[in-house]
Amino acid sequence: MVVAEKLMKAIVLDNGLKLTLYDTSRKIAGDRWRVGLIARMDIPIDDAQFSENDKSLADFKSFKVSFGEKVHFEQKRERNFIDPKHKDDVLQSLIDLFLENALAYLSHPDFPNKYVLRQYNEYLKKKSWYPQ
Repeated sequence: MVVAEKLMKAIVLDNGLKLTLYDTSRKIAGDRWRVGLIARMDIPIDDAQFSENDKSLADFKSFKVSFGEKVHFEQKRERNFIDPKHKDDVLQSLIDLFLENALAYLSHPDFPNKYVLRQYNEYLKKKSWYPQ
C-alpha cells in the first residue's frame, strides 16, 4: 500500500543539511487513524571523507556506484488507533518530540561525516556476506 506523504516542515540545520518532515497519517479500522511521521535528509558523500581514512579505493568506488552522490537518512514514528479528534495533536506531539530529541544530534557538524562512514561500514559488512 502506497502511503501519501504531506510535507509538514523543512528545516535547514546548522551543518547545512536540510531536514524534511512528512505526515504519513492514514485512516485504518473504522474511524481510527495511524498517525505517522517520517523525517528525511540527504547527506552528500564527500570524497575527502574517505581520503582521511584508510579505506580501499575500489570499495569506495563501489559504494558510490551503489549509493550515488548521497546517502539517505530516514526515521519513522507512528501511533496506532488514534481517535480522529486527537489526530492533529498526536502528529504535532510526534514532530515536537522528534525535534526535541534529534535536532541537536542531526545539526552537529560531525554528523554528516559520521553518518556517511557508518553507511559505508554497513555497506562493507553486507558486501562481505554476499561476495560477487
